[in-house]
This record gives sequence, C-alpha cells and structure tokens, in this order.
Amino acid sequence: MQYRDYFWDFDGNLFDTYPAMTASYVKAWQSFGVSIDGTQAYRQMRQNSLGATMQVDLASHPEIDLAELRAEYESIESTYQADFQPFEYVKEVCQAVVAAGGRNFLLTHRSQGALEALEKHNLSSLFSGGVTGKQHFARKPSPDSLNYLCQKYGVDKNQAVMVGDRDLDVMAGHNAGMAGILFDPDDLIMPQSKPELRIRSFKSLLD
Repeated sequence: MQYRDYFWDFDGNLFDTYPAMTASYVKAWQSFGVSIDGTQAYRQMRQNSLGATMQVDLASHPEIDLAELRAEYESIESTYQADFQPFEYVKEVCQAVVAAGGRNFLLTHRSQGALEALEKHNLSSLFSGGVTGKQHFARKPSPDSLNYLCQKYGVDKNQAVMVGDRDLDVMAGHNAGMAGILFDPDDLIMPQSKPELRIRSFKSLLD
C-alpha cells in the first residue's frame, strides 16, 4: 500500500448510503407537501453535503423550518440504516492495509449507526479508532477531527491519507497535512482539492 494509515469517511464511501439518504430526503420534503427531484438532490449531496442541499432547497421554501426538516429527515433515514451495505472491495482494502502493518480510522459525523454498520459487516476489527458525531468536531473540511486522531494514535501524516467521496473530504486531509484520495464512482465531482488519487472503484487501491 502506498500509505500506512487510512482515514475513511463513512457515507457514500465505506458504505453506499446515498440511496437511503436520497429516498429519505425526498420523503422528508413530501411530509411538508413539497415535491423534490431525487436525482438532483443526489447530485447536490454528492457534490456538496446534505446540509448544503437542504439550504439550497429551503431558499425556495422559507416557510419550512430547517430544524424541523432535518428532524423529519433523520427520523425517516433511521428506518433504512439496517440496510446499509459496504461498497465492493472495501473489506479487502481495509484488510490489505492491516496486513501491510497499517491502520484504518473512521471519520464521520454519523453517530451510532456507523459503528453498528461496521460491526454488522465484520469490519470493526479492521479499525484502530475513529470519531463520530458524538464527539462534535467541526465539520469537514476542518481538519480538527483528523488532527485529534493523528495526535491520539501517533500518526505520521507523511504516511497517511484521507479517503472520501467528496471534495471536502480531500480538503480536510490536505488541511491536516496529509494526502487525499477521492472516491467518485459516478464521475460527479469536479474537484478543486487536487486529490493525490481519484478512483471509481476500491479495487484500484488493491491493484
């Protein structure tokens, strides 16, 4: 492996959560009587974030409260969490990292659901640590959570990489002083972050 320690974003990266996120987003808006284009919502979430997507759509519906919309979304999305599946080759790559003497770390703003998904799919033992939403770190591209993990686990940033499916994941890695890999399975991202590597499949990391 080119790097020793790998930091992994969860949503849309380790696990293919976007189908559930998109469906939940559309249903959340429907509960307020608004019809949302799911395809466009997916593109917005991939290229930016869930929060940014909500802000864009709320601009056309100022009568809807952001906190109420997010609460409705989270309630609906929680019913899908048991169905989350890891992307193909994720387990093999994490195993290869460990076999080469490296470590995997989780970096997500999702809380218990992410840990439960790792456990359910026998991935937990491949991770040396991580941060979730419970720690309340600033959102990416802030490097705060990465810096915390690097200090806690004695990570050499010259041998570390942040892996994520959005530009802000790579930016977070760069802001922390490490490399970044962009996982872009459907070529939706026009990165400004200049990732060290851009892949469509995790098999690329094995090859």
